[in-house]
Amino acid sequence: MQVPEYKNNAAIAFIFRQMARCYRYLGGEEFRVAAYQRAADMLLNMREDIAVYASDIRRLEALDHIGAHMAMKIAAYLKTGKMEVFSHLKKQVPYGLLELMDVSGFGPATLRILYERLGIKNEKELADALNGHRLDGIKGIGKRRIENMQVLLELTRRGAPVPLNDARRIGTALLGLLKKIPGVQRAEVCGSIRRKSALVGDIDVLVIAEPEQRAAIIKTFIASRHVLRVLVRGTNKVSVLLRCRHIQVDIRLLHGREYGAGLLYMTGSRGHTIHLRMIAKQRGYTMNEYGLFERATHRRIAGSTEKEMYRALGLQYIPPELRLNNGEIEAAGLKTMHIQTGGRPQQIPGHGSARDR
Repeated sequence: MQVPEYKNNAAIAFIFRQMARCYRYLGGEEFRVAAYQRAADMLLNMREDIAVYASDIRRLEALDHIGAHMAMKIAAYLKTGKMEVFSHLKKQVPYGLLELMDVSGFGPATLRILYERLGIKNEKELADALNGHRLDGIKGIGKRRIENMQVLLELTRRGAPVPLNDARRIGTALLGLLKKIPGVQRAEVCGSIRRKSALVGDIDVLVIAEPEQRAAIIKTFIASRHVLRVLVRGTNKVSVLLRCRHIQVDIRLLHGREYGAGLLYMTGSRGHTIHLRMIAKQRGYTMNEYGLFERATHRRIAGSTEKEMYRALGLQYIPPELRLNNGEIEAAGLKTMHIQTGGRPQQIPGHGSARDR
């Protein structure tokens, strides 16, 4: 049974998602970005229109992921059809470019260069600037990066995500190719494929290899006939476009002891991993794709398996398909392991039944 869509919920959820993007562009603290994303998810999963709470601000504040400040914003929107803080934020950012932040290669720093130095505010202006060579010579944007922008912008315009089954087939073929390369100890498809999303925008792959083997692995992979174009090439990562469906593939190379942390980081969702990092920070830890570390001493706490990572944070293992930042983390810290996802109760397997990743 699907959760019905309500006009007010969808409208406010859209605004909250856009506000999260604005704060991400402005360099806001991650907790604020995550808070608006969680509130948007909650609104879209409600079984009633948020307007039923319009006359009772206390009931509105009591909803999951909605505190006093968000309650006031929602109440104002329900009364006026506007959210003043959102209108103010939109004036501070290149609003027409914000969705590009979800595309690899268009991070906040890049968008700030485009906006602050060239006044580019939307995708059309960016396309015109690229065609007019206005980015040539801009500090922080080299020739190769400009070429990659042109390709990525064109792919974004096409807007052609790949169905999950097709993406799985491509991912399986990639793993077959990678595992034949000398030095590759292990390879796993992560991202939205592992989360079993219906549509897949790009393919994320984690490769385990010793540092001295990685350059040769990357060189062999990009020489494959399946690779159309190299977008980013570094010591421990590479991004390419495949000839098949022109889909982007992002590969990260890590050490075996970092396998669980890398798998967790690359699987996402973004909101889920941000929430986990917030919990880690509260416990005095630092969490990234390399592991979980004690902040004061830098002592390694966990990282070899996902189970180890969750356990160190005081949580039970959460299967990839439930990592939506929609209450699953809160549930994983409780003895009763039932949560609501998409209107249907889901049980998070305990450590004894979950497959160790």
